Amino acid sequence: MTRKEQSEAILRTHHIKINPNLPELGKTEIKSPEVLLRRALTALLTAQVAIDAAEDNEVAASALFFQGILRRFGLEQELTPDEAKFFALASPPFAPIPQSDAVQMTWRIEMCLPLFWACGLIPGELNYPDTTADCTELIRSINECKDFDALMQLVSMRPANEILDHADLIYRMDWACVDALIKNEPVSGGLSFDIVAERHRGFNWMISAYDADNWDDVKAHT
Repeated sequence: MTRKEQSEAILRTHHIKINPNLPELGKTEIKSPEVLLRRALTALLTAQVAIDAAEDNEVAASALFFQGILRRFGLEQELTPDEAKFFALASPPFAPIPQSDAVQMTWRIEMCLPLFWACGLIPGELNYPDTTADCTELIRSINECKDFDALMQLVSMRPANEILDHADLIYRMDWACVDALIKNEPVSGGLSFDIVAERHRGFNWMISAYDADNWDDVKAHT
């Protein structure tokens, strides 16, 4: 069974609309475990600040707290321009961040989950993309590590074929979501458009699909 056939079989199981004309995901280069983990952890910490910003909590204190964790793992230089704006809230001047930007940043939790999963830090399979993932155990594992090297010891990279299988599947799920949006129809299979789109972006960045190397501007082409 080809990768495309396997993906379509899974889509049928969940009653998700299929576009038989979509090509199969071809050979791509998967980023290294260290690169994936640095990016995923930085994105996750930023999203925690964004959650407080979106909920109008003590965002300056939140930025300062998570900045300390960022420093502990040696990730200060990993921040993208969009992420740096949130950690800048830890010190004056406290330029306000629009709530819409904060909410959008919180969704990047779903974008970084495929990276943690590929590194083996999320056991089993990613949850079905109809509800947001529970990151409690993931965050607990991270907090138990004294530094980045200790966290790297927990990494067990999944096989390339398994990663590409999931990348191909989420690509087809995203097409179903976009098709439903265009036609103003319910998304088949109960998929969440936002979750699917963010995970698609995460997988695209991981495998450098469509030259997706700018984390702040990864496209989810369908």
